[in-house]
Amino acid sequence: MTAIFVSGVAQIPFGTVSPEQAYDPAAVLMTYRNYGDVTLYGLDLSAAYYPSDQWTISGNYSLVNKDIFKDLDIGTGVADLALNAPKHKVKMSTSYKMPEWNLRFGGRVRYNGGFPQNSGVWAGDVDSYTVADLNAVYDLPFGEGLSLTLNIDNVLDNSYRSFVGAPELGRLSYMQLGLAF
Repeated sequence: MTAIFVSGVAQIPFGTVSPEQAYDPAAVLMTYRNYGDVTLYGLDLSAAYYPSDQWTISGNYSLVNKDIFKDLDIGTGVADLALNAPKHKVKMSTSYKMPEWNLRFGGRVRYNGGFPQNSGVWAGDVDSYTVADLNAVYDLPFGEGLSLTLNIDNVLDNSYRSFVGAPELGRLSYMQLGLAF
């Protein structure tokens, strides 16, 4: 902090308040605002069904009652708080094991609802999207717990953004070598 002295009498200090250890003590520090108390209700459901020893079907659903909290600081108009997450998220998946070939195949469909976002300079609406993913896992015969996995996320190549300011996503294919122990 800087103070002005006139004829040996300290006047009211002016300038920015920052830690003495700061690289640039005159820099303006910015942080997130504390909005106080908010109430949020939610629900997460998950279920799995096993039609056989080889086949699995599962699903998840997540719900929150609000994705934005309006006018938390009544009358200012600047106190809207975005949750930065959708009200609804759904995922359905299935997998099938072929033990005689050391193979597992799977697929899933993911849905994320649209939501308002406000995070620093990134503000706007994120559109809802639905994508389908595929995967295959080969358990390698020469190592206990060693596997080779091929994943194709967003197999239909539907372009989407999961956050304002984030790059547009398309199909993503990758392979990984894993060891379970």
